[in-house]
Amino acid sequence: MRRAMLIIVILAIVAVAVGLIGPRLLDRSSKELEPASLSEATGQEGQTYVNVRGTIVPARWARVSFASSGKLAEIHVTAGVTVTAGQVLATLERRELELEAELARSELAAQEATLARLRSGASPAEVAAAQAGYEAAAAAYEKLKAGPGEQEVAIAEAEFKMAERALQQAQSAYDAVRNRPDIAARPEAMQLERATIDYRKAKATYELAIAGPDQAALKGAESQVASARSHLETLQAGAEPSEIELAQANVSRAQASLERAQLSLEGAVLRAPLDGVVTSAITARPGDAVSAGATIATIADLSEMQVEIQDLDEWGAANVTMNQNVDLVVAALNNRTPRGRLSFVAQEPTFSSSGAVFYRAIVTLEKQDPDLRWGMTVRAKLFLPGAHRAGFR
Repeated sequence: MRRAMLIIVILAIVAVAVGLIGPRLLDRSSKELEPASLSEATGQEGQTYVNVRGTIVPARWARVSFASSGKLAEIHVTAGVTVTAGQVLATLERRELELEAELARSELAAQEATLARLRSGASPAEVAAAQAGYEAAAAAYEKLKAGPGEQEVAIAEAEFKMAERALQQAQSAYDAVRNRPDIAARPEAMQLERATIDYRKAKATYELAIAGPDQAALKGAESQVASARSHLETLQAGAEPSEIELAQANVSRAQASLERAQLSLEGAVLRAPLDGVVTSAITARPGDAVSAGATIATIADLSEMQVEIQDLDEWGAANVTMNQNVDLVVAALNNRTPRGRLSFVAQEPTFSSSGAVFYRAIVTLEKQDPDLRWGMTVRAKLFLPGAHRAGFR
């Protein structure tokens, strides 16, 4: 009996406790489970708003990198230094790029000279030189075709006979002393050798004189005449339109090659795109390989910070108005509450892993706070005037 009464008393106490404390626990649990990224609520006078999260970011910042790969020549900055727009941050080795640019420049000059020559035509001096070359080739051909004259044959025959007699005399002188042991060093042997050479040369000249022109030599001379005549006619007629078009195309191609080489050369020098502070920089030494697109440094203008919101949903984006006030809370600064205005809402959405639609938004601070740091999280309350007018409660 006593045990039953004790159980009844305990149950009564528990019931009272649940009645008093339960609603508070339930309300606390519901608040803790409420999504931090987005909530809808109705404020004073029926105003509807959303709670979103944001991040402190610089209004102007950039990650800089080289457009092409190469070896690092110098790096001039470290994290924490202040730079101005256009200041050199780092350079790649440029020797090969300089040679390529010089080669492209020379090629362009040569192609431009060719085009200018084709457009202006040959100069009088060039035509005169071509005319003289053609006449000389034609004269040589005619002389070769006609062969040696009677006088030339007679002279060749006389020289051949003289060489023959000289060889006979040298042979006789040599025969007279050839059995002597020192004959190798005597002048008779040397004279016989010279006479033999002169005889063979005179014989060959005489045989050519009486044989007439060589057909192979004749064809070669004829080809030279044709080539000289074609060159002369080309200079006299001027360039064909197709030749000028081809030369112009070659000039355009050379210009493009030079521009590409100059861009590569300029791209080997990395410059600051804005005034600001180097918030991070690569740790590298001269000679290290650098990949195209790899971040060399991050530069930010820390004098103007703003709040970037990533989780504004489609309902909120549709009902905010530009330049409206935004309530902000910075937890890291003891819940400091800077004021801001909505300055941007993206037209293009982003999608979460679950497929939810969000829009990027920017809140411009009414007053810059020197204690704000890049990356600090911010809670923001965005009132929705559009939803209020539409009757949302």
